Amino acid sequence: MHLDPVILVITIVLFFSMLMAYAAMRMKLPIVVAYILTGIVIGPSGFAIIEDHDLVTRIGEIGVIMLLFFVGMEVSIPRLMAGWKIAFVGTNVQIVISVVACVALSLLVDMSWQQGVLYGFIISLSSTAVVLRMLQDSGELELPMGQNALGVLLVQDMAIIPMMVILSMLGDSDKVAFSHIAIQVAGGVAILLFVYWLMRSKRFHIPKALLGSYEHRMMLGLLLCLGSASLTGWLGLSPALGAFLAGVLLASSDQSQWVHEHIGPVQVIFMAMFFLSVGMLVEIDYLLANIEMVFGLTLLVFLFNSGSNVFVMRALGEPWESSLITAGLLSQIGEFSFLLAAVGLHVALIDENMHTMTVLVIALTLMLSPLWHALIKRFSRMQGIYTKDRL
Repeated sequence: MHLDPVILVITIVLFFSMLMAYAAMRMKLPIVVAYILTGIVIGPSGFAIIEDHDLVTRIGEIGVIMLLFFVGMEVSIPRLMAGWKIAFVGTNVQIVISVVACVALSLLVDMSWQQGVLYGFIISLSSTAVVLRMLQDSGELELPMGQNALGVLLVQDMAIIPMMVILSMLGDSDKVAFSHIAIQVAGGVAILLFVYWLMRSKRFHIPKALLGSYEHRMMLGLLLCLGSASLTGWLGLSPALGAFLAGVLLASSDQSQWVHEHIGPVQVIFMAMFFLSVGMLVEIDYLLANIEMVFGLTLLVFLFNSGSNVFVMRALGEPWESSLITAGLLSQIGEFSFLLAAVGLHVALIDENMHTMTVLVIALTLMLSPLWHALIKRFSRMQGIYTKDRL
């Protein structure tokens, strides 16, 4: 009997995923770390079981979209908007601090200030996928600290578009078309109006005639998730933001429970693919050749992001315990920074070598983020700061 090589690849991936997941469980590490390590093992730097990284990345992006869709169903918009000071003011101040620091550093090391702006944008974005997964695993998403982190992540997702526009203007503008800027601005205004309408309107209801059988419900849930993501993506905004708003709309109805039950397992698979794609980005040969530089920059990112987030939250009146734990959550560089790095390469702000280094540092911060957050929590417990009832 002929063995389809695709089946063999899937089997090997599942084997390594289960093996890494078991090891992570024994060492009390988040499952995210297991998936990223699996990506390293099966990727080009490992056994090269899967070499089409672009395909895995595109499948993994669906996992991020579905994650935001499920989070939207668990979020209270009034409670989220109550933390507008942290979400809107805090996020923008933190972005400015990152840009100013990177511009100053770039001038000291004989780089251009435009490159400093690029790296300021890159390190200012945290990972929606990693942070929300850690909050869900720890059961802290509903705590004030979790809601603050969620608000920051959503504003960062909305900031990706103006960041891309600014980078395009700073780089080789001949390579960039500005025809979609008006659509992006209009899309952003439409999103804000939608959120306002959602808060003022009555409960949204899905007619029972559309639900039907188990298959109908699964298809409808996926249509709501991916359809809304496609709409915001067409407007030039983050697809994950559209999926989040669809989840919020569904949560305002009485139909959210069946969505969890029917498409929850599908989300797990796609989410795992995203973290596999992150692991596949790690180039072991380049890492070994530049190990001091890579880990030095990774540690610097963790320290700077943690420190700047603590400073901003304390300045906005948050208590020490909440500020420290939230800063540890937001200390990594996010998945959307891969896109900013690609834009920087495309408009000639950075070369191939700098892009490779940037991608590697981003991937390492994503992989090591759960460990860094665990260290922050351990330090907080030793100082008597961290207890759930104080967050």
